[in-house]
Amino acid sequence: MSWPQFWPFPERERTTYHVPTMRIDAVKAFATRSTGLDSPEQRELTDQLARQIQIEPDPLVREAVITAIGEYRTPMASQVLEAGLADENRAVRIASCRALGRRGEASSVASLAQTLRSDEEIDVRMAAAEALGHIDSPEAVQALAVALDDRDPAMQYVGVQSLKAITGLEYGGDVKLWRQVAAGERPPEPPAPSLAERVRSASPF
Repeated sequence: MSWPQFWPFPERERTTYHVPTMRIDAVKAFATRSTGLDSPEQRELTDQLARQIQIEPDPLVREAVITAIGEYRTPMASQVLEAGLADENRAVRIASCRALGRRGEASSVASLAQTLRSDEEIDVRMAAAEALGHIDSPEAVQALAVALDDRDPAMQYVGVQSLKAITGLEYGGDVKLWRQVAAGERPPEPPAPSLAERVRSASPF
């Protein structure tokens, strides 16, 4: 098996105890080389990371690749992050969600929405819902309806917080009103509590 160009260690050392740590350090170094631009040099770097993740058996190293490639703004970087949503390891899928959220690209909504609907791990679904909250698009708002319909209160909470972040609206924790928002409606916001009501709610007595 041939290693990608950036691999700094002989292949025969793969099985030593320190190899995964070495691979993680090598991958992390790639993150610092991102310029945030799409250029031939940046595409070559992300191609190398893409080749590495395809042959990488250690999930910790794959997670590091996802984090590193998320710093790049190339088409390959986006492809690797979306492919990471289907990784067999939960932590890698979560890292992919978070990296896509940081990018905030509307093109990622469909993949994140699919993860929110179908991933078997609630932590991954919650990460997808949180990531959607960083994408300012009507499709992201609609996709978050799934989080609001979930029976888990924690998932509903994440869905509400994400909708707040996208829309700037304030309906408190009223999931029913937020469902209307996700459906494309704009219900009137509830009136702000009076000073007396705020004092009563804050009182321990």
